[in-house]
Amino acid sequence: MKTFYISILMLCSSLLFSQKVEKFFKEEKFKDVIALEKESLNFTGEELYQLGFSFFREEKDLKAIEYYDKALEKGYDNPIVFFHKGLSEMYLKKYEQSLINFDKAIKEAPLAEFYHEKIRTYYFQDDKKNVEKTFLEALEKSAEKDEWYTKIVIIAGNFYYTEKDFVKSEKVYVDAIKILPKEFELYSKLIKSLNAQNKFSEANLYFNKMKIFYENKELPKDEMEFKNLAVDEFAWKKQWVNVHKYFDKPKNMLDGLYILYLIDEKGEKVERRFKIEKTLQIEKTDPEFVICEETNDGGHKTYPIGFKDDSFTLENLRGEIIKILDGAYKVAGTFKPN
Repeated sequence: MKTFYISILMLCSSLLFSQKVEKFFKEEKFKDVIALEKESLNFTGEELYQLGFSFFREEKDLKAIEYYDKALEKGYDNPIVFFHKGLSEMYLKKYEQSLINFDKAIKEAPLAEFYHEKIRTYYFQDDKKNVEKTFLEALEKSAEKDEWYTKIVIIAGNFYYTEKDFVKSEKVYVDAIKILPKEFELYSKLIKSLNAQNKFSEANLYFNKMKIFYENKELPKDEMEFKNLAVDEFAWKKQWVNVHKYFDKPKNMLDGLYILYLIDEKGEKVERRFKIEKTLQIEKTDPEFVICEETNDGGHKTYPIGFKDDSFTLENLRGEIIKILDGAYKVAGTFKPN
């Protein structure tokens, strides 16, 4: 009888700790889960995984791996265990082991998040060949088209864009937009890929789609607040110029059509700002738009360059801005606030 009561007591104690692990884990109280480590001999495989994950969240990857392995030994071979074991190994720079575990996870559950971390592992190894191979597989086989899938699309598009393979970059974004028509970030990146190929008409078609989203107030806060979209970028010496186009059609004097930012060589801050704005037309032959440079004191400089209307291309605009940056044009007029 005494043995019976001891067994019942041990069972109750085990159930109590089990309930605590589950409760603390759901509440993301990971330190409280870790505090129960001494009772881990009685944990189920899932609870051992939860203990391992709690160590991971406290940035103790070696301990995390220890309990992931114990979870596996108890038969808890859920793909998430292999994934998180691979993640801890990646942070410990044990890249080969992490790739083995990511593959085990992907084999059972081809989730975009799993692919994303496998891609990152190859990036850490500067293995571009396998980066490309993995994101292509992910785009084809990912089971869910979620936020992680979107991140992989952006990785793939940026990969080709950086390699100046704008045709492939374009295809990645076009295919993704068909699946995810409300992932607005993809439109800007597609437009840049098209403009990089001087496919200005096609780029404008996608810009106009974004304009409809803007008019319907569906865009993220930044686009709604600044009322423009990044549509192009080009190099000047060792610096980049970012080009943004306004959604609203310029109607009044000083209304902007484009705004351009010259980024410093470190890529950290804006060095100069140019605005293509509507000007006063006295004669029909006068230009409708001029290039102005905004100054830090709230004033602006005007350059002796005009565009007859808004039909000029980004290729024309790039050329004129480069001439300004090269000092080919003198300032035609200045304005300073009182």
